[in-house]
Amino acid sequence: MQANQVPFPNATLLWRSWECTATRFAEEPALLSLESGQWICFRDIDSAARALAREHLARVRGAWIAFSQANGPEWIQIFLACQAAGAAAMPLDTTIPAENLASTAHRLGASFLWTSSGLNFLGSQRRRSRPAVIKVSSGSRRECAPLPFSAEAMIEDGQNTATAMEMSEKDLALALLPFGHSYALGSLILPFLLRGLRLASAKEFLVSQIPNWIRNHAITFFPSIPDIWRALGQLPGESPLPSLRLAVSAGAVLSAETAKCIYDRFSVKIHSLYGSSETGSISYDGSGDASLEERSVGRPLPRVSVTIRRSGRVSVAGRALYGLRKQITLPDLAEWNELGEIRLLGRADPVVTIGGRKIHPAEVEALLRRLPSVTDAHVRSVRSQSRNYLIAAVESRRDAAGLLRLLADFVPSWKIPRLFLCLPRLPRNGRGKVEEKALQELFRYAYPQLPSEEASRTRPLATSSSDSRIQTANSANLP
Repeated sequence: MQANQVPFPNATLLWRSWECTATRFAEEPALLSLESGQWICFRDIDSAARALAREHLARVRGAWIAFSQANGPEWIQIFLACQAAGAAAMPLDTTIPAENLASTAHRLGASFLWTSSGLNFLGSQRRRSRPAVIKVSSGSRRECAPLPFSAEAMIEDGQNTATAMEMSEKDLALALLPFGHSYALGSLILPFLLRGLRLASAKEFLVSQIPNWIRNHAITFFPSIPDIWRALGQLPGESPLPSLRLAVSAGAVLSAETAKCIYDRFSVKIHSLYGSSETGSISYDGSGDASLEERSVGRPLPRVSVTIRRSGRVSVAGRALYGLRKQITLPDLAEWNELGEIRLLGRADPVVTIGGRKIHPAEVEALLRRLPSVTDAHVRSVRSQSRNYLIAAVESRRDAAGLLRLLADFVPSWKIPRLFLCLPRLPRNGRGKVEEKALQELFRYAYPQLPSEEASRTRPLATSSSDSRIQTANSANLP
C-alpha cells in the first residue's frame, strides 16, 4: 500500500465519501486558480490532505480545529485533513484580524487553531458528541455562535442542494463565495466533495472580472449574493453568457429590479435559494421565474419538510439540521402561495405601537422595497422619551426627499419613518447581510439626536434570499 493511501481509522463519513470521489476522478482537473490559471487535480488535493492529516493531526480525534484561510486548494486540503483525522473543521472568516483569531476560536469552543506552522493549542474542551463541521453563525442578530453538524447532516444538505440544482462533475462553478460560509458549504464545497463538481476560485476579485471569467472558462454555475448581482447589473453593455446554465442568489434580499436587470443584460435568470446556517438549504426556485415575478423563494428541497406555524414562523424538519436536531423553528415569517411555494414575509420580531397603532417594521421595509429604483431597505424601531418611531435606510440611486414623497402618496403618515437615510449601497458583510453596527454609525452621524443604543430596539434584515413583503391594505396601490 502506498504511503498516501494509508487508511485513517477515525475518519468521518465525509472523508469516506471524498475517498470515493477522489478515486473516481483521480487525474481529472478539480480546482482552477483564477490568479495563476493553473489547475490542480483531485489526486493532488487528496494527497496533500492526507499528508496534512498524518503530519499535524495524528492525535486530535474529536477536537474542534479552527482555521482562517482564503479560497483555494489549501482551504479544501485543511478541511479534508480534519475529516481524515476525525476532527471537526471550524472555518473562520478571513476578515477576522490575525491578532484576534486565537481568542475568537477559543471563545467559539475550538481546542486548536490551524496556523501556517501547524496547530496552536488553545485549551481542552469537553465534548459529548463528535461533529464533523462547526459552522459559525453570521451574527446578524446577536454574537456569532458555533453550530455543530454531523458528517451525515452535512452530506444530507450537500446532496439535497446538488440534486435540486442538478449538479454533476460536468459543471464548472465560479467559486467566489467564502468557502466557510454555510451557503458556500452547501452549494460548492459539498457538491465538490460528493459529486466531483469542479471549482474555479479566486482569493480576491473585482466585479468587472466576473463576466470575462464566465466566458473565458465556460463557467456553468455561479452562486452569489444580491450585492454582487446588483453590481453586475450596473456594468455597462449587454452581453449574453452562453455557458452559464445556473445563476443562484442567496444570503439576503434580492430585488426584482436586480433580477430583471441581470436577465436583460446577460439573458440569465437568477434562481433564489433560501436557507439558514442552522438548517442548510430549505427551498429553491427551479424555474428562475420567482425572482423575476417577486413571487417566492421556491419549493422545499427534496427531503426537507417545511411547516408554517400559526404564528407564521417557518419550521424546518429534516436530517441536515445542526446539533442532531430534528426540527428547528426560524425567526422568518412566511406563507404558502397558490403554487405551493414559500413566500417570505419578514421576521417574527415584536410589533411596535406608533401613534396608537400597531405596526411591524418589516411591513414598512417591504413597502419601501417596492418603490421604483429601491433595491433594498432596512427599517427598525427606536424608543425615545416613552415614544416609538421608525428609522429607515434605503438603498437607491434616488434622493431621500423624492422617495419619501412617493411613500407618502400610498401609506398613512404614521407608517412613514421619522428618520430616513438614502444610500447608494447599504453596508454589508461577506455573507451579503447588512452590518447593523455600521448602519447604526451612519444613522448616528446623520442624526446625532438618536437615543443611546441601549434605549433602542433593533430589527435586523431577514436572512432570506427573496423579498420580505407583507401584504397590507396599501400594497396593491404601490407604483
